[in-house]
Amino acid sequence: MANERKIRQFAQEAGYEPLEGCCIIVKPAPDNLSDKIVSFFRSFVECSMCVLQMCKNELILFPFDPMWTSLRRDASLILPYGEIRSVELADDLLNTIITIHTGEADVRLTTQQKALSDWRMSGLHATQYAGGYKNWHKENMEGTLKALKKLGSGCP
Repeated sequence: MANERKIRQFAQEAGYEPLEGCCIIVKPAPDNLSDKIVSFFRSFVECSMCVLQMCKNELILFPFDPMWTSLRRDASLILPYGEIRSVELADDLLNTIITIHTGEADVRLTTQQKALSDWRMSGLHATQYAGGYKNWHKENMEGTLKALKKLGSGCP
């Protein structure tokens, strides 16, 4: 299980300035229904989940270790805000699709909605006990999505 303080620590050690309360669990978004089915069964064997951490000047993704629910220290994606043209959010059943438009390509991610997070993989990966039960993915979801939506110039 990843803890929010450790995520910020990893980001700081990598030279970034993480924003508090602006991290959620994401994974690559499937393109179609067939891809969703394959992705569902593949999730039992490999972990493609990452933590999306918003920083002062960029978004970074930290992957989870496929064998454990711990976070790997290496960032798998670093996306400077200056490269982001716009961000779209769309509900897709029990998930929210995040499409980040850049000048060169689109980055499509999916995140589990907060209402059922306690019973889904995001809750498993984001649960910590700090004097009481805490699911930081659930707590950060609304604010992080709102901040993501504000990124870019609004031109797709």
